[in-house]
Amino acid sequence: MKMKVSFNDTFKGMKVNANKGKGYGVYPVILERMLEQLTNLQEYHSRVTVVRLDLHFPEGHVTNNKLENTMLSRYIKRCKADLGSSTWGTHKRFVHGWVKEVGESGKSHYHLFFAFQTLQLNLGLLSGDGHTGVWKLLEDRWSELAGGTVHFSRQHRLTRGNPEALANCFYHLSYLAKVRDKHFGTGDPHRRFGFSKLPPKAKDKEPTILEDLMAA
Repeated sequence: MKMKVSFNDTFKGMKVNANKGKGYGVYPVILERMLEQLTNLQEYHSRVTVVRLDLHFPEGHVTNNKLENTMLSRYIKRCKADLGSSTWGTHKRFVHGWVKEVGESGKSHYHLFFAFQTLQLNLGLLSGDGHTGVWKLLEDRWSELAGGTVHFSRQHRLTRGNPEALANCFYHLSYLAKVRDKHFGTGDPHRRFGFSKLPPKAKDKEPTILEDLMAA
């Protein structure tokens, strides 16, 4: 797969994690899909929460690209189903994006973000003694599916009409678009990135939670 690379440190007027002098390139197609999904979600909800997490496989895991992608798809669907339940606030719709990387150690891992309507200000506690709330839910689902671990990055609160908050979030998420460790062009058929497909808000119809899950 031949992918266009950019070293520009801005994308559509917003800062991104790129630097030509340091050799930090990014894939514009990933930035485009990410910005599109965040923008579309904000058309439905005036307040949006964005969380970023890194998914790692357990020690001794043997790389199997097809199986790993299947596990990731199941993880996303389970998390969305849980967050869409009454237990977790009955969120109506979500967007997500993910990239698969293989570092110098040769180990596969995923960078992922979820974004959804802000229905609760406190998602729980991140602690070395054990996470709680939504953080624990996201951690437990990956542990159940893959036996692996989750590293959480900071969350973002987006409010419609606040371009600064969106710009800060987009810069943070632009790490997912970095060229390093993506390994495009190897000839292997597995997917290396993927995004939800939430359409722009239409006047006559809004997607249901079922439609959202099917797009995962």
